[in-house]
Amino acid sequence: MEETQGKKKHKVLKRVLIGLVILILLGLAAAYIAIGYYYQDKFYEGTIINGTDCSNQNVAYIKDIVKKEAEVYSLTIKERGDTQDMIDASDIQITYKDDNEIETIMKQQDAWKWIFRIGKDKNYTVSQENSYDETSLESYVNQMACMQDANMTAPQDAYMKDNGSSYEIVPEVEGNTLDKTKTLETIKEAVDKREKEVSLEDAGCYVEPAVRQNDETLKKEVEQLNKMTSAQYVLDFGSGQETVDRNKLQSWLKEDEANHTYSFDETAVKQYVIDLSSKYNTEGKARSFVTSGGQTVNLTTGDYGYRLWQDKTTESLLTAMNSGESQTVEVTWLYKGQTHEGNEINGTYVEISISEQRMWFYKNGSLIVDTPVVTGNPNTGHATPAGGVWKLKDKKSPFTLTAYNPDGSQQYAEPVTYWMPFNGGVGIHDLTKRTAFGGDIYLTNGSHGCVNTPLDAVATIYNNIEINTPIVVY
Repeated sequence: MEETQGKKKHKVLKRVLIGLVILILLGLAAAYIAIGYYYQDKFYEGTIINGTDCSNQNVAYIKDIVKKEAEVYSLTIKERGDTQDMIDASDIQITYKDDNEIETIMKQQDAWKWIFRIGKDKNYTVSQENSYDETSLESYVNQMACMQDANMTAPQDAYMKDNGSSYEIVPEVEGNTLDKTKTLETIKEAVDKREKEVSLEDAGCYVEPAVRQNDETLKKEVEQLNKMTSAQYVLDFGSGQETVDRNKLQSWLKEDEANHTYSFDETAVKQYVIDLSSKYNTEGKARSFVTSGGQTVNLTTGDYGYRLWQDKTTESLLTAMNSGESQTVEVTWLYKGQTHEGNEINGTYVEISISEQRMWFYKNGSLIVDTPVVTGNPNTGHATPAGGVWKLKDKKSPFTLTAYNPDGSQQYAEPVTYWMPFNGGVGIHDLTKRTAFGGDIYLTNGSHGCVNTPLDAVATIYNNIEINTPIVVY
């Protein structure tokens, strides 16, 4: 009996245990199914999208987060002069472009396999692509302060300036004038790439000066001009000096615009020398003279004195100027006096007195010859030119003097031993057929204009005189 009851208890306990197991299994199954249904529209624990923990969140919630993040944008526009502008998403109407990637992730997670994701994280990245309104962007950019003409300062090229003592380069001015088309394109490209910052300077949006201070052509111009105008040139005329200074040099500059080079205007330099000739030439100018008798006479004609050789002096000056080095320039005389002082006669000269019919020859201050002469007959229109100083033109020994009539026939041919012309056909010579000199002979039996001189006297003069020696006649 007791054995039968024991068996019954055992069967009951077994049934209870089986029932409990079934209940537990049914509970677990119900829980699994319930959780599976839960994740039909929610993301598993450990699901991360674009860095956001999406655990137990639905698609709409996560999409809203992604949308807000996608539509958050600003671009800082850095301008010249430490100023800047900023474009916000609202300024250009940025809109999130939903491509349903979040829904795709939800579909791919398979809600009934939730148990396999327990304790495991999974990261996803979805596109946050958005679009903007280009018209709004263009409108915003065009209204920026830096894009207004009134706020723009034009760039200025570097240029050369004369500071009064030299030439120097004035640096360029950058200004802040924008190339509006390029500026809009640059900002649009930055927005397209969703960049956070763009520098208009680095992007080359500003209108640049065409010539900068390091421009080689400009530097060479300044270097050349400073070399050409920094020196001084002194022209020494003996009786005075002339200085060619910076102002004068500048006035002679001539620019070759095509090659950006400079030279001196040779015509202007030549005219300068010509002008100086008028100042320093003394050829034929009036001068006073103290005669052998102690009287002072005024000599107003002739060709004795200094006469500048303009071409040679111009050439010498240009050569010096082109060297760029300060120096004294040697002037060249075509004809010269003996000295620059007084009447320019310095101890060696021939003196002829028409009224006294006398001639003196001094050499280095010493009287060498004192002789009577016969000059031209004024009563026949052959008076010897007087009242001036002429230079001796030539020396010939022997020589034949000739003259011709208007019809071409020979008037005379007179051989002489010594011939020293000083004024055209007028000169000093011997005349052996003449036996008397001095007195009033010239008034009745004078020469054709020459100075007839005794042979011994004229020989002494001839042997001691040099061409260009002054011949004073009064």
